[in-house]
Amino acid sequence: MKVSLYYNPSCSDCVRQAKRTARLDWLRAIEMRTDRSPLGEVPVGDIVVVDEQRRRVYTGIYATRMVCLRIPLLFLYGLILYVPGIRDRIGEAKPGCNGDACEV
Repeated sequence: MKVSLYYNPSCSDCVRQAKRTARLDWLRAIEMRTDRSPLGEVPVGDIVVVDEQRRRVYTGIYATRMVCLRIPLLFLYGLILYVPGIRDRIGEAKPGCNGDACEV
């Protein structure tokens, strides 16, 4: 079951992470997209994951979890993201990215 991962192509960190994810996705379970997501334009530093089969849209840490669960090397990390305390800590805003621009 393939999902679509939408990211902002103007964010260099997002592009770098998308390329890394694509390299790890040898099962081709994730379609990388830079066009408008069903929720509109993807903000810098965010991702939107769409599961067409289940008719679900995921954002934030939930989107990250859905991606990890589809990549064998990241599968255990995806399972860890179900644990509330860990999920909350990892889901906090990452340093260097304020939603408008990434600090270098």
